[in-house]
Amino acid sequence: MERRKFVVGLGSLAAGGAAAMGTGAVSQFSSGDRSIGVEVVGDQAAYVALQRPDDGLSDGGNTRNGNFVEFSSDPEKLELDFTSNNPTSARSGDPEEGNPIGGKGVNPSSTYYFDGTFEIRNLSNDSGKGVGELDIWIEESIDGITFYEQKLSDSRTPLNSSNKTDISPGQALSVGVKIVADDLPDDMTDETFVVNAEEPGN
Repeated sequence: MERRKFVVGLGSLAAGGAAAMGTGAVSQFSSGDRSIGVEVVGDQAAYVALQRPDDGLSDGGNTRNGNFVEFSSDPEKLELDFTSNNPTSARSGDPEEGNPIGGKGVNPSSTYYFDGTFEIRNLSNDSGKGVGELDIWIEESIDGITFYEQKLSDSRTPLNSSNKTDISPGQALSVGVKIVADDLPDDMTDETFVVNAEEPGN
């Protein structure tokens, strides 16, 4: 009986000694050299891609508002050009070709809606179970300009931080542009916008 008590006491002492000496936690580590590769590509092929609608078409092929999309520099960056500098703006054919009889801009005191001007496509990897989904919105502070998503034929919803839209890998979001002529700044040469994407819930 007394020996049994001693064995139990010894086990408790051993356990206490292990706790006092630690459990083999790592104090310092160096992995050695590891490689990383990053490729900078144009907007059309990036993980979050900014693209012209196929063949310049949008709205199921009813308009060619993709003609207002241009790609400049190397690698290519998307630009929207609704000015007389864009020869393809009102063209009914190939968006890569010019049209000398196209329009040159918007009317005074007018409001324009250009549905499906460009697309934001999620080209991130899809590992299933919702992984790879992205919330999309556009950040801009340009008077007279609003970017929107057309969810229904008669519904245009502003695409901003208060109205984010999620897209799964492989899916594209069609973005329209609203222009209110009287609200435009006098000088539009340096105006920019930012497309944002993040995992839902961030």
